[in-house]
Amino acid sequence: MNQRMTRIAVLSLGLALLISGGIPLVSRAFAADEDGPKVQLNVANSQPRDVEETTTKSITREYTTAWKTLADALANNRPDRIGASFVGTAEEQLRKQIAEQKKNNLSTRIVDHGHKLDVVFYSPEGSAMQLRDTAQLERQYLEGGKVVHSETVTQNYVVLMAVTGDRWKVRVLQEQ
Repeated sequence: MNQRMTRIAVLSLGLALLISGGIPLVSRAFAADEDGPKVQLNVANSQPRDVEETTTKSITREYTTAWKTLADALANNRPDRIGASFVGTAEEQLRKQIAEQKKNNLSTRIVDHGHKLDVVFYSPEGSAMQLRDTAQLERQYLEGGKVVHSETVTQNYVVLMAVTGDRWKVRVLQEQ
């Protein structure tokens, strides 16, 4: 099929979807895909204080965003994207990892299958939280865009999130 006919076919499909009302369904399907990894947060064992509902929502949202940011930054060797979700030790480690990848013409693709977070500690003033994360990940290591190694792992992390400015950011992300 030549290019002109392909464009006509795509435009016709788009017009048919628009008329049938199918476009909102299509955009919702893509939006659900872009929401990031599934994060389940268990606050039952929080010490020394309980986690408020709004904080539960914030932690879940920001941790999901952090993993989307991490995956994007590692896949595209973009350290400039890290600061949006990471500070402190976590930010430094990720920047070093990306610099090392770039130096060696490597990148890392993460296929994220979800996280189970358990709150271990929630500071009395509500500005820091320690979590345990059990993550289901597939890591693909690429050299020049070609996968040279792939592994599926259940990875445990110790996570420290802290309020920075007006939002929660990952301060520590340490593999166990």
